[in-house]
Amino acid sequence: MTAHGRLWTARRRIVVLLLLAAFLAAAMPEMPARAASGPAAKRPMAAGAAASTITVGIKPLDPFVGRDDTGEYVGFSIDLWNDIARRNDWQTRYVWYPDIRSLLDRARDNDIDAAISGISITADREAEVDFSYPMFDAGLQILAADKPAGLDLSNQLENLVSAATGRYLAVLLVMLVIAGAITSAVTRVGSEHRWHRRMGEGMFRAAAVGLAGDLGEPQRLFAKIVTFAWLIAGLVFVSLFTASITTQLTVRSIRTGITGIADLPGKRVVTVRGSTAESYLRHHDISPRTVASIDDAYPMLRAGNADAIVYDSPVLQHHVDVAHDRKETLAGQVFEPEDYGIAFPTGSALRKRANASLLQMHADGTYDELRARYFDSHS
Repeated sequence: MTAHGRLWTARRRIVVLLLLAAFLAAAMPEMPARAASGPAAKRPMAAGAAASTITVGIKPLDPFVGRDDTGEYVGFSIDLWNDIARRNDWQTRYVWYPDIRSLLDRARDNDIDAAISGISITADREAEVDFSYPMFDAGLQILAADKPAGLDLSNQLENLVSAATGRYLAVLLVMLVIAGAITSAVTRVGSEHRWHRRMGEGMFRAAAVGLAGDLGEPQRLFAKIVTFAWLIAGLVFVSLFTASITTQLTVRSIRTGITGIADLPGKRVVTVRGSTAESYLRHHDISPRTVASIDDAYPMLRAGNADAIVYDSPVLQHHVDVAHDRKETLAGQVFEPEDYGIAFPTGSALRKRANASLLQMHADGTYDELRARYFDSHS
């Protein structure tokens, strides 16, 4: 075969192979794309697309999250998120969870796109989810029953019997014993009475002069000087003693007996299960009784089944503001400062855009107006 023939044969083979490949490609079905795997693939989420539907987990926490008479979700956190969603052209689908642990678990497992309520930012929670910039500054506080002791005789007597009262009475007894001993020594010569009789009379005389101001009729100059000095000492002592007792009774009459975290050991303390308040109390060797919701704790305090509630300060302050007919008071100052944040699944693309919206709300005054609507009017 000539060279030209061999070339023609090779070309025919190439053409036949190309036609065969084209036929096979057309006849074979299209291979499906490989499915995505991992936690991020559980739910499709177009974070950058317009009018995306964002699933937001919430939990009841007045005044941050609640429902009105029509069943509509309301509260500071709801209004805050609605404004963030508006700025990003997101549609929101709220999902209600009963407690903070369930809410954080769903965010951690990427079952929801975000979680908002009054969620304290902690190191342990940061290991499970990503938090936004702080959306509210909070802290812990104590709510106790306000029971004025002035109307309760037994409570007044209990307040009177104190360590301070005992110290004053002990000092008074020592002073009277010394006065009696001096009187016994001075009147020993020529006296017909035994030493214990002279000492008793001296103590009575000292009490009459120092406490009652009974000077009698001392004849000698030395006796007058001693009697006058003892009278001055008695007046000072009685004044200090009276001021101390009055202060104790006044302060304790207007207080509940709980003025801070140091007064909680031995008391019946209630808090919300899984909250930062529970962690704080247990860390300080205080074993609280826990309930599922803060709304379950208020009736226990009113019924006398608890001495104090420890929980987030803004929540307790709002409760006191709206419960004008109840005998409850905030005891002590805010302690253990903490911030609330919006929780996102780890690596969520939504967090950056939510943060940008929060900064915009602060810059244009929207955040301040929203906060004033729920809190500043009650401060």
